[in-house]
Amino acid sequence: MKLLVISDIHGNAEALRAVMRAEPDADHAIFLGDALLSGPQANETLHLLMELNPDIAIMGNHDEEILNPSLFANWPDEWIALNEWILERLDADAHRYISGFTQAGCYQPGGLSLCLHHGELEKPANALPDAPDETFQMMNADGDHRYLLFGHTHIQFTRQINGLTCINPGSVGQPRCGKLQACYGVITDGDYAPRQVTYDPSPWLDALDEIKVLKAYPKFHRWLREGLLDGYGIGKREPWTRYAARGYQ
Repeated sequence: MKLLVISDIHGNAEALRAVMRAEPDADHAIFLGDALLSGPQANETLHLLMELNPDIAIMGNHDEEILNPSLFANWPDEWIALNEWILERLDADAHRYISGFTQAGCYQPGGLSLCLHHGELEKPANALPDAPDETFQMMNADGDHRYLLFGHTHIQFTRQINGLTCINPGSVGQPRCGKLQACYGVITDGDYAPRQVTYDPSPWLDALDEIKVLKAYPKFHRWLREGLLDGYGIGKREPWTRYAARGYQ
């Protein structure tokens, strides 16, 4: 039995399509949140995710923003403009689909007992590779399972804590450790393996260039392009450069 584990697509249909092509034989799939915002291929991503039809989709913080745009009302103007542009053009079934995402908890896709979480925690806690063990225990719902799976930080890594395997499959659509690739994971017959796949970013870049509202924010537009191409999705800075230097994906 093969279970596909994906997280943090962020409106990058090319990356998701590459993952689906790489793993056509997956028996089950789980999605750990952040599907559409703030990427230029939101509708295309939506349709691919619906085609993949994950057994379980966990609600991420950016998914909540689709249902409640007031959550980004205090963001910088350029981000508000981009998000509003995306939301205004979402397909009619997007809200219904996203509202069907579920909350963190313990689930049994394919008969496996898993604790699933998006990975967003109350600040200052952040589930990064070198975070204290207690940070990961905050996501551990009841302790009666082998795997804790989460996303949010966009870094692909695994930690062992008192017999619990804590896994971040990395980000499908927004790399942060200096490599243009889609990261994900698979659990095959109970054993986990991290994986990566490359893809052509040209359609994503073309879709970004079609967002007319970004013409008012040329520096932001350029920053978004460079962030994807150089593999540092939200900027080449700490802690992402530190983790990249350590070989994280």
